[in-house]
Amino acid sequence: MLTGFKRSANLATQIKSGAAKVTIGQILTALALANIANLANLGLLSGELSNAAYAAAPAKATKTTVKTTKTSKKGAKENPEAFAALKEGVRLLNDHKGQEALAKFDEAIKLSPNYARAYANRANIHMLARRYKLAEADSSKAISLDPKLYMAYLNRSWAEIELGQYTKAADDASKAIALQPKLTMAYANRARALNHLGRHKEAVTDCDKAIQLHPKFSPAYVNRSHAYVGLKEYEKAVADSDKAIELNPLSARAFANRGKAYRHLGKLDLALADSNKAIELDNKLGSAYANRAATYALMSAKDLKTAAEYGYKQERESK
Repeated sequence: MLTGFKRSANLATQIKSGAAKVTIGQILTALALANIANLANLGLLSGELSNAAYAAAPAKATKTTVKTTKTSKKGAKENPEAFAALKEGVRLLNDHKGQEALAKFDEAIKLSPNYARAYANRANIHMLARRYKLAEADSSKAISLDPKLYMAYLNRSWAEIELGQYTKAADDASKAIALQPKLTMAYANRARALNHLGRHKEAVTDCDKAIQLHPKFSPAYVNRSHAYVGLKEYEKAVADSDKAIELNPLSARAFANRGKAYRHLGKLDLALADSNKAIELDNKLGSAYANRAATYALMSAKDLKTAAEYGYKQERESK
């Protein structure tokens, strides 16, 4: 069950007051930014948006408002019941009720099978529950219905990263950027995909852009620290991880990246502590286990060397 969602006070206020100027684009952007910025343990939201501007920034990217939203079919009017279900789903999601929100998005799709934004919203739910293939499928459906729905490309890139489809993820993030050049998360997603492809310098450029757009956006610092590790600029990696943790103390990937940088700097106790913290926050984060294993190996080698210096001779074990 999806529980543990924390609200963005700014977005919740707008939704509950029924503000006519709240756009679906704003809602989707706020959710996507919050989701990736604050994933922990079971993939649930564990923190709120630290900057209300995240929700408002992309407002100019769409002229679609609560009153005038249209389906992807040319000339077709939006189903008012489907939109009501969509809006209620967003409210429920923002009120910690993920399962109920999922039911509402399902209802919106049942009422209007060609409702692209409902599929895009449902993809968010699937991502939070780590149902990546379902998230990818819903995002693809949304794109087939509305090829200009930038949030669908963003969500699909997110799913593709988790599925290990890094080239596709980078391409989809690029499409989101082409449609909405100021979409902070798209740059962060593309940077993460580029890191996995070994294109660390390009990843740094994307992270710089994300940070320029939103200086308090934790995932950009996480991804840039990853890039700096890849470029063997370990002190910079530590500094970016520090900033990411300051902004989001529950970022498992930030601790994992810092742990790896510390290992390369020979600070093994700190590397081990960070790897343990990363695993505590996300017990399915493979990179943290790998770094801990590598750290233990170095510690073991160091101890064996010290033992030899003190005259210890390893005895052969009897079979």
